[in-house]
Parts: sequence; C-alpha cells; structure tokens
Amino acid sequence: MLKILGLDSYYGESRILNGISLEVPKGEIVGLVGRNGVGKSTTLKSIMGLVKTPKGTIELDGLDITHMPTYERACAGIGYVPQGRDIFPQMTVQENLELGLISHGKSAKIPDYIYDLFPILPKFAQRRGGDLSGGQQQQLAIARALVTDPKILILDEPTEGIQPSIIEDIGTAIKKVNKEFGLTVFLVEQYLDFILKNTTEIHVMEKGVIVYESKTDNADASHIQKLMTS
Repeated sequence: MLKILGLDSYYGESRILNGISLEVPKGEIVGLVGRNGVGKSTTLKSIMGLVKTPKGTIELDGLDITHMPTYERACAGIGYVPQGRDIFPQMTVQENLELGLISHGKSAKIPDYIYDLFPILPKFAQRRGGDLSGGQQQQLAIARALVTDPKILILDEPTEGIQPSIIEDIGTAIKKVNKEFGLTVFLVEQYLDFILKNTTEIHVMEKGVIVYESKTDNADASHIQKLMTS
C-alpha cells in the first residue's frame, strides 16, 4: 500500500531522515514510535510533500508520489490528520465535515458511519470547532479525513493532550474502520500503550532511522521502552 525507500528529508540544511525504508501493508494498522525529535512527524510530512525529500521514493498503491504536490497526494487517497488537528475553529462541526467533502470533489452527504464512529459529532453539529474540547476536535479531525474515503489514514500523535476516555474511543474507531472497511492506517505516537493495543505492526525510530520493527503481537515491549528512553 505505502512504501518508503531510502528516503532523506530536510528542514532547511538539516537532515532529519537518513535513508529510511518502511512499508505499510494494505489492510494493516502500522505504528511508528520514538522519542521527541527523532523524525516521526517528519516522516508523515514527507509522505504529504510538506518537507524536502531530495533522495528516496514514496509509493502509494504502486503510484510514485515522491514529486507530487500535497493536494495531489491527498486526492490520490491519503487522509492526513496532522499534529494539532488543523480544524477550522470558526466553522461549525458540520461545515468542517462538508469542507472535507468539497475539497475532494465528493458528494455533499456525510456518510452515516462517520456519526456511528463518533456519536458526539451530530450532537454538536452546529457548534463551532474552536468551542470543542481537545478530544472532540481530534474526533472531528479524524472524521473530516475519513469523509474523503481515503485509501490510507495517516495520524500524527492522535492521543496528544486528550483525556483517557477519548483516547479509548479513538482507538476503537481506528480498529473499527480497519476491520469493517479494510482501511489501512499509519500512525505516529509517543504513547506506547496505545500503539501496542491498537496496531498490527510497530516500528521504532531513533535519530532519523528505523531501529526496530515487529508484528505488534510479537513485539518486545520492554525493549521498545528502553529504546524510547535510553
């Protein structure tokens, strides 16, 4: 589904990713963990074309997207929820969702399953996005990505600053869309317990390179924890 091969990424003159290779197979939920500043978010921004990637390739479903502009990558089937969510605070929940549809040329009707996944959203349909709690905003951001019917959902720190009950709801929603709709998911996290509970594969990043990878069921949690704290 998503293949990264020999990728370098830069902010200005600083190289952040050092020839990483990583694959997110179709139908899997793949987690990327690591300490702050090791290049996790840069990996996602590289996939979306938001940082310089002078070396390496990125493929989505066999299509080379390495040199595509960001909007074309989104239209090719990537639903991206960045760190910080980037909802429109002055627009209502309904308007945020409808904008997600319009920007991808989709039908104006929001699929019913979106509200089944996140039942808080129809209750607050006319409330401004900026008036929602952090957890509610995260649910809205994920829902806005899902209305585009993406091939892959990419999430950057979906549990950051969110209360435990909402974290549980987000994990449940991720597993549900994966199981019921076969949606591939790639997520970056620091919260290891969330990754261990909600993914099928796990990768650990250190200083811009992948240093460990495993099926989640076979992962050595204590070793991963050491890698993240050493």
